[in-house]
Amino acid sequence: MDSVALDFMERQAVRFLIKMRLSDLHGNSFESFFHELMCLRDPSFLDVRTAGSLGDQGSDGMLLYGNKLYACYAPETYDAKKLVEKFEDDLAKACSKRQDQFNTFVFVHNDQRGMHPAVSKCLADARNRLSGLKFEQFGQKHFRNEVCKLDRAEVEDLLGTQLPVRELTYGVALEELEPLLDHLRSQRLRVENPDDILAVSGRKLDFNEFSDDVKDDLRRMMVRSNEIEAYYAGRVDITERDEVARGFHEEFVRLRGEFDDPDDVLWQLELYVLGNASAPLNRRRAVMAILAYFFETCDIFDNVPPELNGSRGSVKESA
Repeated sequence: MDSVALDFMERQAVRFLIKMRLSDLHGNSFESFFHELMCLRDPSFLDVRTAGSLGDQGSDGMLLYGNKLYACYAPETYDAKKLVEKFEDDLAKACSKRQDQFNTFVFVHNDQRGMHPAVSKCLADARNRLSGLKFEQFGQKHFRNEVCKLDRAEVEDLLGTQLPVRELTYGVALEELEPLLDHLRSQRLRVENPDDILAVSGRKLDFNEFSDDVKDDLRRMMVRSNEIEAYYAGRVDITERDEVARGFHEEFVRLRGEFDDPDDVLWQLELYVLGNASAPLNRRRAVMAILAYFFETCDIFDNVPPELNGSRGSVKESA
């Protein structure tokens, strides 16, 4: 049977189905679901089990060719003290028993609210202490993103349900962007001199062939890029900005294969954030500010080739 990629509405449905599924998974059932997903996503994933006195040697899974080691923690109720102990214990075991088998330690959790501050501190402290290792977290949004990369039959088998075949209305934003959306909506928009927008952004707008109206909208919202940059700089989660950027880039690449008109691609990216239900104007403007920011930082849409980039001056565009 030919594989069938998820369409937009099916990916929206996955947001809800994953959230509901993870809310019921704890302990071994959570770990089993994680194993099922990762085995579908990558044939080099090893679903490590405990083996008598050997235990699991600090690993609940390994990516053979990605050099990643995964440690799962999914209690029914979070206890910060136990969480820190679990993290430190798994990391110590992994470094002792599997020292040459991985270069990235990934903490997998089921906290629906996002990264617990204790996990963030553990990751930051471990990064500073062990400079030879990389550290990541794998939570609800990572489950969602990985499931959305499967084909339809694999998703339905994994979730044990058929995806909806008719158009439905979804109005829930990407959870990782909700705090930023609220922040932008609560701040008064300060209108700055349009000349302050870097010239490279104008060249990139022209190069991507947006309509004049869309160009105006993006230019108007770019004045908030410094505000968004400051917001991410102040976040406890040191991986948040890069993970959001990666999600936007992957969605952009997928949409570009489906839509020829760049205006349509931008609109679909707005739906990617908010769902397809109508939203208040200030909420939509906040989303446009976020899209303009990731446009400026070169995470979405095509960059101007160097040979077409006239003056280089203070060009920011290097990605």
